[in-house]
Amino acid sequence: MAEVRAPSIRGKLRWWFRVLGGTVEQESEVFGSVRAKAASASSVIVRVDNATLAGKWQPIQFSGVSNTGYLLYFARAAVVGARWVAGGAIPQGARFVLAVSWRRKVSGDAQATFDLALKCFLILGSLGLRSTRGLGAFECKEIPFTGESYETLITEVKGRAPGFYSGFGLFVGAEDQWLDALGSQLRGLRQGFSAGRPGRSNPTPLGSSNNPRQASAVHLRPVRERAKARIVVFEAPAQKVLGRESRKGAPRLLNGVPAPGSMPQNRR
Repeated sequence: MAEVRAPSIRGKLRWWFRVLGGTVEQESEVFGSVRAKAASASSVIVRVDNATLAGKWQPIQFSGVSNTGYLLYFARAAVVGARWVAGGAIPQGARFVLAVSWRRKVSGDAQATFDLALKCFLILGSLGLRSTRGLGAFECKEIPFTGESYETLITEVKGRAPGFYSGFGLFVGAEDQWLDALGSQLRGLRQGFSAGRPGRSNPTPLGSSNNPRQASAVHLRPVRERAKARIVVFEAPAQKVLGRESRKGAPRLLNGVPAPGSMPQNRR
């Protein structure tokens, strides 16, 4: 993630709003619309303040055949590697203030859906490049991730989106194993769900890079749970976030979170 931007956060909130069953009319009511006959300004205002960095991010070195390489290769290759330079991403330990306010009131159900979408984003959200693969994760001080907050949230989400699946991966370890463990978990998810060969797309619930370009409905999210590093894997209902071609094989998590492709290697 190169920077924290309010439009990016609005986009994530909008994604969660749709996952939770917000209608087109409610979405326009909350986020505004550019439709010719129903153009309107956004009712909600999202602002990022007091962003501070903690040092300078340094590119991560990895082998292309390692679990970490499996996770990070496309991040390094993006824009011909233009972001994979010192200072090209936000370093761990950065902080920012997210301010959400309203220009005007919205209907009760639209407000309730937005409030839950915001809670989802603060507990399970992420930002930036490869955010569906566990990069760009953050922690909210007001609503930190705990086992209890997670279980409560998932119960609320399933009340509005019955086709939402979520669970913990098998990995329980140290924070310096996260990247390796995320790559390993991604390998497990990919079993039977190939990304396709270069130039040839293979649309699945895990997304595709072209023909059609489709973001993944399955997200990996690193979390701290009882002082241990863990990984939550969740999947949004296919009909809410995927095009028709990518719905084949959904839901990927119907039988639970798949085992990792390999267990994390020794710490670096």
